[in-house]
Amino acid sequence: MKRILLMLAGMLVLAPYAAGPARAQMVGPVGHGEIPSCPDSGGSHLNYVPASGSFACGTTGVPWVGAMVSLSADAAMAATGGSFVQMKVWNSEILDTSSFWSAGTPGQFTIPAGVSRVRVALSIAQSGIGSNQFLVYRNGVRVAGSFRISVPAGYNNDGVTGMSGVIPVSAGDAISVSYASAAAFTLSADVSTWFQIEAVQ
Repeated sequence: MKRILLMLAGMLVLAPYAAGPARAQMVGPVGHGEIPSCPDSGGSHLNYVPASGSFACGTTGVPWVGAMVSLSADAAMAATGGSFVQMKVWNSEILDTSSFWSAGTPGQFTIPAGVSRVRVALSIAQSGIGSNQFLVYRNGVRVAGSFRISVPAGYNNDGVTGMSGVIPVSAGDAISVSYASAAAFTLSADVSTWFQIEAVQ
């Protein structure tokens, strides 16, 4: 009799597994059963249960915020006599998540509400001999964190790329790049010519 009772108890324990592997289960406020799905609005989502025991949905990563512009045609860049002049040649928007750039003010990115720190990158391809430098400006003034990149004199079909440090900003600030050149040169409408800003906070 004792043996029969033990066999019956064993069968009851193993019964849930008779139909194959069990699906993912969770207990708590959601109840027993499968973990429910999160609504999908285009991102990659994670279902998880924090220490509170409540079911929650999340996303895998923070969305990128920023803008990138380029040229639709080669642009003639005049010698500046040693002065720095804002680059207003950008006329082709590659991407813009938050209206940073406007064709009405092509030489700058305008900081939208909610952004407090940015990073700026510049890449140029040029033809013609130029001895030039490029600096980042905030509201018309050189700003800490700027790069100082240059293309030395004596080279044809050359280029350069630079990235700034983190620059503090406020909504409405204008971020631009200015150049100084001892000789005229041509900024090439090339895949390696672009101006970019990204929000880092």
